[in-house]
Amino acid sequence: MLNNKAINELLDYKSDTPILSIYLNIVEKTPESYKLTLRSMLKGIDMPDDEEAVIRYIEHEFSREGRSVAIFSCASKDYFRAYLISVPVHSRVHIGNNPYVRPLANILDAYGAYGVALVDKQGARFFYFHMGELVEQEGVLGEEVHKVRGVESSQNMVKRNLKESAEFAMGFFDEKNVRRVLIGGTDENIAQFQKSLSKTWQSLVVGTLSLGMRANYQDVLDETIKVGEKAEEKREAGLVTQMITAASKYSDGVLGLRDTLRAAQEGRVQTLLVDENFHASGYKCDGCEHLTAEKLDTCPFCGEGFTEIPDAAEMAVRRVMLDGGVVEIVRDNAEMERAGIGGLLRY
Repeated sequence: MLNNKAINELLDYKSDTPILSIYLNIVEKTPESYKLTLRSMLKGIDMPDDEEAVIRYIEHEFSREGRSVAIFSCASKDYFRAYLISVPVHSRVHIGNNPYVRPLANILDAYGAYGVALVDKQGARFFYFHMGELVEQEGVLGEEVHKVRGVESSQNMVKRNLKESAEFAMGFFDEKNVRRVLIGGTDENIAQFQKSLSKTWQSLVVGTLSLGMRANYQDVLDETIKVGEKAEEKREAGLVTQMITAASKYSDGVLGLRDTLRAAQEGRVQTLLVDENFHASGYKCDGCEHLTAEKLDTCPFCGEGFTEIPDAAEMAVRRVMLDGGVVEIVRDNAEMERAGIGGLLRY
């Protein structure tokens, strides 16, 4: 399973010999079809041992679970990793000295760390979805409302049950490091439940679901992805505006490859924003791995030379993720398309 531990391992791994990274989409494809796609992707790549390892995995070990697969191979270092992914990705191949993680940042951004609460007057069900998979679910049940006599007593019992559900939810979501929350139920129950959350958790509520307590897992997942995508688009638009405003005021924001790489190098980027289609070359020091958008003869920090890298945004993504920052891959946003890359800063 592609969990946070696996992603951190990929972020930490580097080699002095090339690593082959492959993302293969298998949605609605027959084995013959996606094997043909893979072989087409491998044409022209002169890494025979890695190609053999990848094809052997697909032919003999791949279980066809999930909707995509990510494969990383460095045969010279006896390194091979393959992860099933529950959401679709664009098929692509990449060669470099690090595993190619930008598509994973995209998945984390779109499908990572969702908490869902389905609430009614008596109790609640809680779900934790990560990378398009149900990781865990819990439930809590309060006192039966219909056993309480009197309208006022009944209303108080409902408030108490929803408050207890909210308290349980905060503990459950906090333990899972949830970044976004969706709530399902009647308008009245959702409002009371959300009111019982702390202000921090209220700020993480991104939408509501048209589902009741009896909804099955697949319906919850499908609705979460649908509502979450719309909420994510709106949230990202706000971040882009915030970034552009901050950068224009020379405050806590940067725009463009040069300034963004510099801020990432210094560990100042809290939230990195990258247009989905942005690609630009850059340079990395052969000694201390200093990143720059301009070609320099020698590194000002260690005196070593620079190597050109074809995708500088990938290096920025890796650096920010290693520093514990958040990466937002922004889609269909005109302002972000013009900026290409930028960030919100810690300081």
